[in-house]
Amino acid sequence: MLASTLGSGDLTPRMMILGLVIQQQDTVAGVARRMNDQFPAARWPRTSAYKNVPSLASDGFLRLVEKGPPNEPTLDRYAGTPEGVELLHGWLRNAELPPGVRDVVQCKLEFVEAEDLLAFIRIVSDEEQAYTFAYDVAHTRVRREQRSRLARELAVGWRIRLRGIQNKDEARLWSLMSKRLGRLREELEELLAEISDGSVDGG
Repeated sequence: MLASTLGSGDLTPRMMILGLVIQQQDTVAGVARRMNDQFPAARWPRTSAYKNVPSLASDGFLRLVEKGPPNEPTLDRYAGTPEGVELLHGWLRNAELPPGVRDVVQCKLEFVEAEDLLAFIRIVSDEEQAYTFAYDVAHTRVRREQRSRLARELAVGWRIRLRGIQNKDEARLWSLMSKRLGRLREELEELLAEISDGSVDGG
């Protein structure tokens, strides 16, 4: 079954692209731009839209509604099909068990040797700074949205409110990840110091 190849709960570029086109008809080039604008932290390759939009159309989840100029397939405009809408809603409403842990840091920790610790601490520190920066960006977006709403003193639609809630949740996520990596870095630095002064065996 084609739907099962997308995964009932997987967060994939393919599902994000399907959602974006169902949300608003668009070209391949437009979807690529929106993926980057709306999900910058995901860091999906720009080629994701160029590969997946035609594939989703071939599978019957999207349909071509307007041809672009000759020899410019990236400007063909697509919309969702009833099958695509059904698949997206099924994905949104899917109740699944907690996901398996596939965290890169956790996996690498399993294989770190004493001689790897210093380099690994630097990697964790870099990741911590990246998450701190992502938090700052998301938090700024939340504050800007709140100030804008106060300045307008207008009631807003549910979609705008939902976007504000999403922005706040994103800021919380990056904050939690930054704090988690900060604690991990400190604990690894303590371990490295203990190995260095001989209080624990580094063999």
